[in-house]
Amino acid sequence: MDTVRALEKLSEYTAGQWGMVTTQQALRSGVDDVTLHRLKSAGLLDGVRRGVYASTSAEVSDARAEQAAWLALRPEVAGWARPKLDPDGGVVSHQSAARLHNIGDLVNAGVEITVPRRRTTRDPGVWLRRGDLTDADVTVLNGLPVTTPMRTIYDLLGRHIDAGHIATIVRQAVEAGQVRLDVLAERIQPHARSYGAKPPTGLALLELLLAQIGLSIQELATRPSPIATRVEPTEET
Repeated sequence: MDTVRALEKLSEYTAGQWGMVTTQQALRSGVDDVTLHRLKSAGLLDGVRRGVYASTSAEVSDARAEQAAWLALRPEVAGWARPKLDPDGGVVSHQSAARLHNIGDLVNAGVEITVPRRRTTRDPGVWLRRGDLTDADVTVLNGLPVTTPMRTIYDLLGRHIDAGHIATIVRQAVEAGQVRLDVLAERIQPHARSYGAKPPTGLALLELLLAQIGLSIQELATRPSPIATRVEPTEET
């Protein structure tokens, strides 16, 4: 198959998948492994993850690693055809979700994805976490299902991430209007005992976390947002 024709066929997927296509999707389009290798050798495709390629002409998103890992979970199915809560796929979560929501300063060594059933991956850069999610736990960022900031905080507490790191995530999420303190306190109550909150309530846990960065619930609830209000230019006459 000639190069132009092969790229046209791949564009059926790359146009709606952040410039990416899986090997299985390419095969379904009639582009075989030999042609994929030739396109890669010609500098027209990049290998992003095992079985996932990206067009070198596509814009590279800050979420490319997560997007590629998510596509690889169901390599035969187009991204746009998958439900938000995919029984055969997953949702970007934990530290990866915090990064995509721009909250916290956790170091991401790999991509974390919550899956509805136990499964494995041969990609050493992807960690699959078994967990049950509801529709309210998941949001969609540019076509990619990601746990909400609220659920992300809950999951990180479940991993017993350092209290100071969690507190920074909470502060930034509240300041960005992504979570409400009263709702968050209720949501995180199941983790109160594991962090030694006394009494073992969500409010006590929230106070314990925020104390790590010198804040209280009252101070965080009343402090002004760090996001400056954008001033529209006035029209000169």
